[in-house]
Amino acid sequence: MTLREELSEYAERSSGLIEDSPQMDEENTKRKLIEPLIDLLGWDILSSAVELEYSVQMGSTTKRVDYALKIEGTPVVFVEAKGCDTPLEQSHEEQLKSYMRQVGVDWGLLSNGREFKIFRHHVSSNRVNLISLSEFDVEDVPDNEHPLKALSRESIESGESRQIAEKIEAVQNAVKELRENKEDLAEDVTGVVSEVAGNAVSQQVEDEAKSFVDNLIRTLEEQAHRREVIRDPPGSNDKPVNGEYEIRVSRNGEEIHCVVEELQSEAMGSLVDYLIEEEKLLNEIEIPYIPGTGKGSRALLNDKPEHTNGKEMKTHQSVSKGYYVHTNLPSDQKQKYVSELAEKVDVELEFIGGW
Repeated sequence: MTLREELSEYAERSSGLIEDSPQMDEENTKRKLIEPLIDLLGWDILSSAVELEYSVQMGSTTKRVDYALKIEGTPVVFVEAKGCDTPLEQSHEEQLKSYMRQVGVDWGLLSNGREFKIFRHHVSSNRVNLISLSEFDVEDVPDNEHPLKALSRESIESGESRQIAEKIEAVQNAVKELRENKEDLAEDVTGVVSEVAGNAVSQQVEDEAKSFVDNLIRTLEEQAHRREVIRDPPGSNDKPVNGEYEIRVSRNGEEIHCVVEELQSEAMGSLVDYLIEEEKLLNEIEIPYIPGTGKGSRALLNDKPEHTNGKEMKTHQSVSKGYYVHTNLPSDQKQKYVSELAEKVDVELEFIGGW
């Protein structure tokens, strides 16, 4: 199982636990939500590599960090946990940062099980700064595979963590520059285009240029945290180099239908269309349909383009009878979840082409 798949399962399970117990206290949050993530990242919670209630001397006072993740006895990651019933505040961030500064720990994770904040001890031009590498909610854990991987034991031991952080920071700097210079960039583009097409189009060009910069910023922010290799935006990242995406549907070994599309998301939508129209899928499932354990908040199929917590589906396909299928998923998750739907109506799927 890939790290992303493990993170997806973790997010689904955690979301279900939080929905069942939204006022979970700190002790239960640690045991049920924080420690499983520490284990998932390669730190055996029962080993000497993880020390609970690690002592930090702050002047004449001794403070304690909830978890110190250590390599050869030296802390490399501090994890500070709060209960689900406690919203994360600036004071909690400053508390963790002060511990990191005092001990010289490079990495920090602050979480209440609902929200996650990752910090890095960064040295630039002989100045030491503690910077925020990523902030996200539990349902977005899989989309933040990249910064979470930086906290893994394997990445820290191999030095990959630093490379991950540098890539994310480079994108953060690019986004900052784009935001600060959006007006100038739009003006430059407008000037170039107007020289070619005339001033009559200048206002439209300027509006389009600003919109382009905004879209670029969103794309960079979303994708900086997903994988080490930055991929194309949702909706275009699923085009194969050659050929098309094909899904063959069979029952009892006999092919009964075939979907062929140029995009993974379109193939996924067409397949769900078929299952609704021809296989009466809606008679076998509840809407909204939550994949996996069924306890998370991320809907795969709903009668409106949003998840059960009200958040909008970032990318979706409209399908039969006014429903929407969530498609902002990596290839393996698309295959897993549509196969799960297919099982509801006793058919099997085979994925061919660029899958």
